[in-house]
Amino acid sequence: MKTLIALFTLFFTLISLAQEISTVEITPNRSSKTQNETTSSEFSSSNHKSYYQSAYNSNWEMRDHRKLGAGIGLAGVFGQIGGVADINFDAQNAAQVGFGNGYGFSTFFAGWKTSFESQFLSPYITVGYSRWYNSDNVDLRGNSYILDQVLSKNELRNGKIGVDFLLANVGVQYNQLDSEWIGNSFFLEFNFLYSTSRGSLLPAASVGSIYYF
Repeated sequence: MKTLIALFTLFFTLISLAQEISTVEITPNRSSKTQNETTSSEFSSSNHKSYYQSAYNSNWEMRDHRKLGAGIGLAGVFGQIGGVADINFDAQNAAQVGFGNGYGFSTFFAGWKTSFESQFLSPYITVGYSRWYNSDNVDLRGNSYILDQVLSKNELRNGKIGVDFLLANVGVQYNQLDSEWIGNSFFLEFNFLYSTSRGSLLPAASVGSIYYF
């Protein structure tokens, strides 16, 4: 838990730093000659499409410029609380990895995320793999709806578990495309975990926030 708190503190510190940098403006030297003013104008024009663009027309445009996203998630595939990262390979596709913690267990997942083009509110789907595990002797009975469905009472009582799932997520993501909060996003997704050992499909839901750098 101390590690999670430290990660979240670092995450929010990076967000604040990125937002401060994104508000920095370059003031041209009024004593410069016309040639310098022209160069400054050209720089401002190119800077409009730079990393710290002040506004985007769509979620695809933002993802094409900001390649890395990091955030936090609650419930569902995160157990109770965890972290998540997006690596945007292009405007539509990203690799996603995440981890989480619950009462007496941990979770991990990795997948491929495909987002559909829109403005502030964009749908997406993710397919991948998830593992829920624990190596300690902890009674897990009643600690997780998901684990209660795929493990026997004896397995839950013992606490040492390792459960694999095929994962599919269907979600919607709110993207902040302008203002000082540009790059922030919030998501709501429905998780479908298929237990490869039990042959059962289990629904869940997650919420969270991701900031794109």
